[in-house]
Amino acid sequence: MSNPLLRPNDPRFQRPEIPAAGGKNPFGDDAASNTTEPGKTTDVYAAATAAEPQPYTARYPVQQHSRAQLLIFLGGVGWGAAAVGVFSFTGWFDSGWLSPLLGMAPAGAAWFLAHEELKAIRAGAIAAAAARPARHAFWLGVTGLIACLAVVSTMIYREMNVLPSL
Repeated sequence: MSNPLLRPNDPRFQRPEIPAAGGKNPFGDDAASNTTEPGKTTDVYAAATAAEPQPYTARYPVQQHSRAQLLIFLGGVGWGAAAVGVFSFTGWFDSGWLSPLLGMAPAGAAWFLAHEELKAIRAGAIAAAAARPARHAFWLGVTGLIACLAVVSTMIYREMNVLPSL
């Protein structure tokens, strides 16, 4: 051995026995010690299955505020950019691909953030009253993004200029 202070079978480095001398586990539950009162059960999960209401139920306050109005605004900006792109087809206002291409960012952000907000509402972090405006923002973002993509793809198909012609 490399250390002269260590001897084989040194009791300091042996794994202790869990059962006591009587053969009982000192760390285990004893059925006789759990019955403190007559008529009480030793089942620790009996309270969870009881039909009577519990004396205290923790209620947590809402932790986040809804941002559905901002998301509706972002979805509307996406739709507005798609509408300006449609006006480019008529020739009244030539914006090229620039407007619908830039409109994809707020519409996509409204879609993604509204989806995250709906998940937070389902989890209980945001009040349930915000579900309807968040759902409107979600669909406004989805349809705004689809409209912007449709306008850009139509402009590519018609071989229109990327930037406005000045």
